[in-house]
Amino acid sequence: MRRHLNCYQVILRTLSPVFVGSGREIGKKEYLFLSAEKVGIPDIQRLYSLIGKHGKEEAFEEYLLGKQNSDLTEWLKRQEIGMEEVTPCLKYVLDYMDVRLEGDTKRMHVMECMKDPYGNPYIPGSSIKGMLRTILLGADILNAPEKYQTQKQNLTRNAEQRASRTRYLKREIAGIEEAAYRTLARERTKPQDAVNDVLQGLIVSDSEPLSTDSLVLCQKIDKHIEGMERSLPLLRECVKPDTKIRFTITIDSRLCPYTEQDILNAVAVSGGSYYENFLSAFGGMEGPGEKDVLLGGGCGFAAKTIIYPLYGRGESVELIPKIFDGTNVPRVHKHFLDRQYGVSPHTVKCTRYHGKLYQMGLCRVEEMKRM
Repeated sequence: MRRHLNCYQVILRTLSPVFVGSGREIGKKEYLFLSAEKVGIPDIQRLYSLIGKHGKEEAFEEYLLGKQNSDLTEWLKRQEIGMEEVTPCLKYVLDYMDVRLEGDTKRMHVMECMKDPYGNPYIPGSSIKGMLRTILLGADILNAPEKYQTQKQNLTRNAEQRASRTRYLKREIAGIEEAAYRTLARERTKPQDAVNDVLQGLIVSDSEPLSTDSLVLCQKIDKHIEGMERSLPLLRECVKPDTKIRFTITIDSRLCPYTEQDILNAVAVSGGSYYENFLSAFGGMEGPGEKDVLLGGGCGFAAKTIIYPLYGRGESVELIPKIFDGTNVPRVHKHFLDRQYGVSPHTVKCTRYHGKLYQMGLCRVEEMKRM
């Protein structure tokens, strides 16, 4: 009998900080400034027990539930509770030596990374599969552009419509995905039905758990086309560079036409297009290698969409500002200047780690080995 389930052990090595968010923000009452370079995340129940030994449970409850603007570090100092007492209550410690906050830390937002029930960070299989879905679609568009001409015309025609971000060009993008993936033609179904999606046969596991020691606190930095850097008071719990992310991919060949080599070829083709059409416009930014991918949040518009593969750089610079306008992106971002700069958007999403500027989310496929 012909084997139809092909399983692969995959290792991604992070080349820059990678962020996959839980959707939760760590509030200023939930972290401690241990030093100029370290932030501690306490176990609130253990901290509450410690504070109870000082007879200040009620004051702590009022602080947590009230509208006080002070952060937890300030509050503990006012209660004369030293950091040496608090240290045993910490769940983990994060390095934030590369963060540059101008004055008011009360504006700082800390976004939590995805964690399992035991508190260990991990990368969900859905995030990895979403990345692969975009990569495979982008590569197919580049390899067979004639297949998508009708969908491209529909998208161009309707780009100036205004709608919420969840509804804007939803039908047009669905048409592009339908042409690429919804080809199973199951009985008693419509072509656009999800049951006809060939990527049902591409099964991606969650990654193995990572250690909290692999985390670092990174700041959002926008690098402008003209070279300026803008640091924002948005911090993310990120997986450090040079961390190995292990997971499995199972391909059901009865449903999914893609092979291991198809995936690796798509990675190379999409990475080349990304650099040629977008990243090369930014001086000093190194292009991705043939096995490099962009994973997780904060990678930017160009990495998360198929606009550049579909239109190329010239047409994209005309279209993307219309998309930002159609989704009501605030004018303070000045996307109306993108045509002048010759690239859209005119910033690339970065962060710093050990003093070096990195593009967010860069990883390398270090291994894809059949099991």
